Amino acid sequence: MPTSREKYEVVSVSLPRDLVKRANALIPKKRRSRVIATMLTAFLDSVSRKQLEREYEAYYKQRSTREAQVERDLLADWELGDEEAWAILEKEEASGQRKAG
Repeated sequence: MPTSREKYEVVSVSLPRDLVKRANALIPKKRRSRVIATMLTAFLDSVSRKQLEREYEAYYKQRSTREAQVERDLLADWELGDEEAWAILEKEEASGQRKAG
């Protein structure tokens, strides 16, 4: 298992002065690096999600009408199954056979 020193790398970035002043005023020094890491992670995750979204969009645009209809039919079948599953769970909870949550 890597030590904490092995998990991190020190980097240097240049930021607008006003942004740095605001961060220094709002974020305690001890937490600053964690806040920045969390925000950067969230940003990178959103970039990844957006890329995946674009890839799905490209995939769905290239499908034939028949493929799209087959998928719609499958989704319709699953929708009914989900409704049935929820009905069973609700019935169990109402009768006390299953705890909610």
